[in-house]
This record gives sequence, C-alpha cells and structure tokens, in this order.
Amino acid sequence: MMLSQLLYEEVSPEFFRILCGANARIYIDAIDALRTEMGENVDGLSRQTAVEVVFEVVEHHAGLRLDEGDPEAGAADAAQLASHREQAHFILNRLIGCGWLSEPQRPDYQRLIYIEPPAEVAVDALRRMAAPEQAQFTDRLLMVCNVSTSEDSFDETPWSDLEGCIANAKAGLLELRAMQKSVERLTRRQLAATTLRENLSVLYDEFSEAIGNSCYRELLRVRLPVRLKQAARRLEELAENPFVLDGMQKEVIRRGLAADEKEAMKLIRLRLHELFELLDAIEPQSELMDRRTAEFARRSFARFRYLQEIGSARREQVQAVFEAVNERFAGARISDLEAETESFPAVAVAEARLIAGLESLQFPRRRAGSAEALPIDDDLTEEERDAALREMEGNLRDSLNVFRANRFLETLDFDESRRIASGELPIITMDEITDVAALLLHGGSADAAYRIHLEREEHPERLPETDLRAGYHIERFEIEKL
Repeated sequence: MMLSQLLYEEVSPEFFRILCGANARIYIDAIDALRTEMGENVDGLSRQTAVEVVFEVVEHHAGLRLDEGDPEAGAADAAQLASHREQAHFILNRLIGCGWLSEPQRPDYQRLIYIEPPAEVAVDALRRMAAPEQAQFTDRLLMVCNVSTSEDSFDETPWSDLEGCIANAKAGLLELRAMQKSVERLTRRQLAATTLRENLSVLYDEFSEAIGNSCYRELLRVRLPVRLKQAARRLEELAENPFVLDGMQKEVIRRGLAADEKEAMKLIRLRLHELFELLDAIEPQSELMDRRTAEFARRSFARFRYLQEIGSARREQVQAVFEAVNERFAGARISDLEAETESFPAVAVAEARLIAGLESLQFPRRRAGSAEALPIDDDLTEEERDAALREMEGNLRDSLNVFRANRFLETLDFDESRRIASGELPIITMDEITDVAALLLHGGSADAAYRIHLEREEHPERLPETDLRAGYHIERFEIEKL
C-alpha cells in the first residue's frame, strides 16, 4: 500500500494545509506553545487557558494575515477577526478542525483541549528540523566492517548478523549525512560572522569540538575506504557460500518471514543486495564529508583574513583621530579639552548584554479573558441535574448580592414602625454575619427593599457603639423596610 494512502487514512489533507499558508508561522508557534503549556499533563488544557496561550502567540506576530488568495480568507470574515482575541479563537477552532487538536464532549460541561497523537509526532519532527541534534560518530560503520570481515561471524546466526549489518550501515549513513549538514550549518555561520571573535569561536569552540575532534578525526581513524573493500570481498564470498545461505534460509523459515525455501532464498538475496548498495554508498558520503570539511576550512581562513583587514582599517582610522587630537591639543588632557564636541562622533556602546540573560527578566502575566458560555448537553442524568442545581444554590447562597440581602430581610420580624435595630438581629453563625454584610453593602442600591440608618449619622459627635455578635463587633444601625 502506498504511503499517501496510509497517511491520509490517519489525517486529512487539511492537517498539512495550515503549514503552507501566509499564517504558517503563527500556527506552528501556536501548536508548539500549546504543547509546551500542556507538557505531560494528561488532563488537557481548559479552553480559556488555550485561548490565552494562542492569544500571546497572535500578539507576538501582530495578528493574522488574510490576504487574497489565501485559503483562510474564505474560511473567516476579516470583519469578524478584528481583535487578536477573536483571531486566537479562530486559530484554536481551525487547529481542532484540521486534526491537530481535539475537544471531546464531556458530561460535566467542561471544554478541555487535547493534542492529537499525529500532531505530537509532527511537532517533534519540526523541532528536530529547527534544532538538529549534534552530529556524532558512533562507530556503526566500523561495526559493519568488523562483523563482515570476522571469521566467527555468519556461522551460528547468519541471518541475524546480516540484519545487524544492514541496520548499522543505515544508521552510519545517517550519521555521515548529519555530519555533512552540521558542517554546512557552521559554514553558513562562518560566512555571516562579523567579528574576529565570532569567526574564531565558530572555528575553535564549535567546529573543533563538535566536528573536528568527535566526528571527522574518528572517521579518519577507522580508515573506512580500506575496511569497506575488505568487507565487500568477504560478503561476496559469503553470498556464494552454500553453508551460510542454508543457515540463513533455515532461520528465515523458522522466524516465519517466508513460507518456503524458494521465497526465503529470494528474501536473502534481496537483503544481501541491499547491504552491498549500502556499502557502496558509504565511500562517496565519506568523500563528500572530506570536501565539506575542506571547504569550511578554506572559507574560515578567507573570512578571517577579510575581518582582519577590515579591523586593521578601523584601527588606522581611530589612530588618525587620536593623532589629530594630539596635534591640536598638545600637552593637554582630554578631560580638560574645551573644543567643540559636536565635531566628534557620539560614543557608542560596543556590546551590551543582560547580566543574567533573558531568564532574569520577569515574564508578563497572562491576561485572563472572559470565559465562553458552555453549552448544556441534553443527555443528562438526574444525579447530574441535582448536582448542578446544588452547585448553583451554593453559589447564590455564598454570593453577597442584593438578592441575598432582600432574602435575609424577609426572615426578620419588623414592628409597626417597620424598623429593627441591629442588636435585635438573629446573628449566631457565620451565615448570619455574611447576610449582614450583604445588607450593609447594598443598603443604598436601587434594588434594595430597605434602607440603613447609622447611629453616627444622627449623632456624629458621639463615639459609635458596637454589639458583640458571633465574635464580631458590629456598629449599631437600624434597618427600615420600604
């Protein structure tokens, strides 16, 4: 089965389409930020938190681009995406629709965001592409040569030895290609160097440690060209050895990799041919590594000479300035000069850095936006309905709003004057204390069915008296029912 058929059975074409538009950078940074925020948390992220994460990414990129011809221009109305928060909602919904994220329906009404397994694989691949691992030479190719030329190999388990050689040869070729890519990367950095310090740092600190000592020198030490020829001759002999082929054939049939001897021999021939092709590809890759290394050394030396000449010219210019100053102000100190300083260039800072790096700066706090209205699922059990009602009753009971104050007012016994003193209120527990707090908070509101009269308003010259109720000193007041 073709790879594309298998791939698009797992993901939709929209999965990759968001990486090709004008806003590909925003989508990549958004999914990476969500993956970092989620970490190893299996409970997912709340939708509100996910929106805030994407909102920070959108602000960093100064918003979405909805150009003509962009497929996103048809998927969203520019008028509806005027603010960055609306764009964050749009990006999150599109990532969910394309299969990068999922938002399963839950019986508890919570909206949680999860990252899909294909998205985790894609994010890891993108990270490895953006920040490749340091190239290493782990003697995989040397192991292939040693096993192929050893007299004890291909005797007891010839098929396993053959599979091991193929696996090590593939891994060794990947190492060679990684080494070449690392040299290319360092060559580009060397050509972009603007100071001698940067030039020498790339040459000695990075190339010498990462490539010269740990990779290239080890590659020369194992003498691959000679060993590869020996390994190829040995494998040619083994390919014609009936004892070795018979042992491979029996092992292949025993493992169930082939149904009969003819099919097993066909598989053995294919694997031997694959190993020969891998060995033939090693030497050209090794020679290409030599050329890339030599090119890096040549370009590094040329860049060093160029920067050295540029630096010499600057030193001559600075020396000419000081000679002019010495000639004009001979015998005087620079701090005592009273010449027109406008003729001299402004002193610029050569290099400025943070003492403890960017990590010493305080990151801005994430702004929490208003939560969305959560839909109510129709398929609810009686227990879930009762739990929701109890939660709503508790929230209303604990909130200090005017409705609570009016409800507490209905429990009081007023006389004919429709007034009651605070000392007569039934205050025993903390519930009554919070009821009184609600009364005092909303005493002057339009929805309050009462008015509060303080004793110190009628007699401001007196010290207000208090009553000790439920462990609190409450200033005396009267409640007038309207």
